[in-house]
Amino acid sequence: MALLYAEQVEYLDVEQMQETHEEEIKILNDVDKLAIAYSMDKAKLPELEAKLGEYLEHVKEHFASEERLMNKYDFPNYEMHKMAHDMFLLDIGITIKQWGKFGNIDKVVNFIRKSPEWIVLHINTVDAPTSAYIAQKMKAEEA
Repeated sequence: MALLYAEQVEYLDVEQMQETHEEEIKILNDVDKLAIAYSMDKAKLPELEAKLGEYLEHVKEHFASEERLMNKYDFPNYEMHKMAHDMFLLDIGITIKQWGKFGNIDKVVNFIRKSPEWIVLHINTVDAPTSAYIAQKMKAEEA
């Protein structure tokens, strides 16, 4: 069973945003599978660490990409949307620093397992209207 399914979130009008979310959900589910494997076999730690690094880099690029689109199309709620991204990155950054300092990966795994709630809420209430706005601007640009 997956931690999160793409069907749990709204389909976005901007294909690039949709594809990014689908990729990120897959990586998140891979992290969870590796965390389960790690709980049974501590030798899986390097694999889990690598996948966590991949997830973090994907999230950073995902947010930066959305922010570029919002800027390009003058999205009116840019600051609010960016603040949501910044808070998520701050939270995961603090969690990862604690892991590095204390060596307890359980906090990172716990954060990952709680993040689907934030992801669903963010995509459905923040990204969906942003995507609709940007898609409308893209169509007007093509005309």
